[in-house]
Amino acid sequence: MTKEGRTVLGLAEGYTAIFGFSNVYYLLGIYLAMRGMATPAQIGWIMGAFYAAQTCCRPFAGDVVVRLGFRKTFLVGSVLCLAGSAAFALTGPSFRWLIFWRVLMGVGSGLYVVALTTYQTLGIPDSIRGSAFSLISAGGIVPLVTFVPLADFFLKKGWPLSYVWFVPLLTLYALACGLRLPEIDIPQKEGGERDLSLPALAKKPGIRVLLASVTVFSMTDACLLAIGGVASERGLLPSLFLTANATIGLLVRIGGRKILDVLPRRQMAAPAIAVTSLGLFAASFSEGNVAYALCGILFGVAMGFGFPLHMALIGDVAEPRHRAGVASLVWFLMGACFFIVPILLGSLAGLLGTAGAFRALTLALFASSFGVFLLWNPRYFFRRSH
Repeated sequence: MTKEGRTVLGLAEGYTAIFGFSNVYYLLGIYLAMRGMATPAQIGWIMGAFYAAQTCCRPFAGDVVVRLGFRKTFLVGSVLCLAGSAAFALTGPSFRWLIFWRVLMGVGSGLYVVALTTYQTLGIPDSIRGSAFSLISAGGIVPLVTFVPLADFFLKKGWPLSYVWFVPLLTLYALACGLRLPEIDIPQKEGGERDLSLPALAKKPGIRVLLASVTVFSMTDACLLAIGGVASERGLLPSLFLTANATIGLLVRIGGRKILDVLPRRQMAAPAIAVTSLGLFAASFSEGNVAYALCGILFGVAMGFGFPLHMALIGDVAEPRHRAGVASLVWFLMGACFFIVPILLGSLAGLLGTAGAFRALTLALFASSFGVFLLWNPRYFFRRSH
């Protein structure tokens, strides 16, 4: 295997490990209810604390990566996740401590993910960036068809301790993945050049377009948090859309990875947003499970390309010395979307109903894809850059 091939495999394993760590906690509500450790309202706060901490730490994670280097950042992130998950498993029904350990895990996960993204933007040659990023991001889907079903099995068997101690094992896997990656240098500022703050970095033309694009794209992704409620309202099987999305997304990222090296990446961002939003919009009208699953397949195709596409665009628009900061901004906006979208849908639901709110937002995101297309248009981009 070539050096690049080993790097791609190592990064994919890192994504599998750290996303497995967070995805297994999708079932945390079931565990807490089984143990009688929290009320339904408290469960929501305990689950949400992880994402809030993860999002808040991301603007600063890029600076941590630059100061510590990759190996130390992977170590710190993994140890925080290990300490938080092990302490969580040992903690009884103490709401404050459960929140605290979830926050600790969120910070560790945020550091690890930003370090992974920065590493891939610097360690992968430009010529294979699209296909490599597609393979690497496929690692993030693997837990949905491996670790999460195993965790679900533990809970269905009535083995809550097996479930909760499974997570620290995944953090040890993440630690091993991070330490196996060879250390690479992070480009530093030249001569008397001043460091750019994150707000200043966000104002650079190409980076500004990327941040706008990734925000709209992430909002379509965050709509998945509400797809189950829409399906249940229509008497459909909620898991069908998610299963179809994960399966097709994994196949697309592996089988169609070279497309991101052949087609112009800037021109693919808007279609990815348009198709994901259309898949969601159509799903809200599905009359049967087959049609619902087909919408999940449509969504999965566009999401399969769209996520690695936006990761690759970090390297396309940002100079090497700025990529850690841009990766922080991208992941911050992704997390913010997952925080904002449920609140937005909940507010709209009071006026339009659950399905009506979902349709209104996904239709607005589809319309926004035309604006994203104009932003990424080469002639428009050239004028903005000069």
